[in-house]
Amino acid sequence: MTYSFKDSDLTSEKSLWDVYKLSRRILPNKFQVSIVVTVTVLLALNSFILTDDNSVVLNDVRKWAEMGFNFSITTLGFLIAGFTIFATLSKPKMMLAMMDHINKETGLPTLKYNFFAFMKVFIAYILFSFLFLTIVLFGQKGGVLGNVIDLLPHSSCIKLILIKTFYAIVGGSFVYLLLLLKSFVFNIYAIVMNFLKWEYHQE
Repeated sequence: MTYSFKDSDLTSEKSLWDVYKLSRRILPNKFQVSIVVTVTVLLALNSFILTDDNSVVLNDVRKWAEMGFNFSITTLGFLIAGFTIFATLSKPKMMLAMMDHINKETGLPTLKYNFFAFMKVFIAYILFSFLFLTIVLFGQKGGVLGNVIDLLPHSSCIKLILIKTFYAIVGGSFVYLLLLLKSFVFNIYAIVMNFLKWEYHQE
């Protein structure tokens, strides 16, 4: 069968960064964005205005970072394992046909559009895992981050702003990662249905 794309197009992305840049064409769901923004704003209001005890906020950030790192790494392992099995069982002929079809909304081949939707989830989990790990390693009592900030002028004010800001970011990231997990599950379902539709028309 003759295809309109070159075989080199299948491997044109040479790094995860290349995949990420192209995956940004897939716009997030507006409803999910509104939920994440709302939660983050509420947490920011709580930390900057409603809470007077900054030690409680700091303890929450440290505790949430540890929870978030464990959650993101564990979930990422399951997601990659499931995606590997799913990709292995997929039919090559159908995937090549998807590569030959262009998604109108993004201008991406349909194959890469579908796979980039999964890659966005993996990349988000990896990035937030690094964020959580950074807080765990450098944000503990007597850690590198606190010691470096102590060398700066107005260090107390800088620490306070960082603590309250990360309180909102880390808390909001939990909601974001859960919503990404929901999208991942639906994408699996949708692509499996498309596979069945392909088989139906092949018959």
